[in-house]
Amino acid sequence: MGIVKVYNKGYDPGTGIGELLHTTSVRHAFGMIRRGVADPVELMLAPDDRIVPTALELTRELSGAWVEGGGQRSVGFSFRAVHERDHWTCAYCGRSVSKSPAIEALLATVDHIMPVSRGGESSWLNLVSACKECNNRKADRTPEEAGMALRFEPYDPAVAYRVGGHVELIPVAG
Repeated sequence: MGIVKVYNKGYDPGTGIGELLHTTSVRHAFGMIRRGVADPVELMLAPDDRIVPTALELTRELSGAWVEGGGQRSVGFSFRAVHERDHWTCAYCGRSVSKSPAIEALLATVDHIMPVSRGGESSWLNLVSACKECNNRKADRTPEEAGMALRFEPYDPAVAYRVGGHVELIPVAG
């Protein structure tokens, strides 16, 4: 369905000013509302005539130390976080990937766009979620060399988020 923006407590829907923490699915957003973790602040009418949230505000403020990671980037970096950022979707074929798939080819792996053997780093901008089949097919090559186009560009969730098919930079206050 859609992507729901999750803001820290203190978000002002009138001005749009607030601390965007992350994005989530509509399904997960409903769970957050049901558990009392967040309140809906922006709603829309879905094509099936359901009212769904497009933005949530946390009911408690996350401390700056937690949000900022003690001077580190605001979004924790891990291979799981790469899969979450990419919505558990292979960046090459577009199929859903999983840690326990029905078929081995859809096993969730993380691919270095620029291979480590060629100086590629493990960073937000060089990693994408990939199914085992595509990752093995690409092997130790760039996507161009393997003849495999990326279906979406990787981004750093500390400074941007994906809306639909494109990446939006998070506005910097000041």
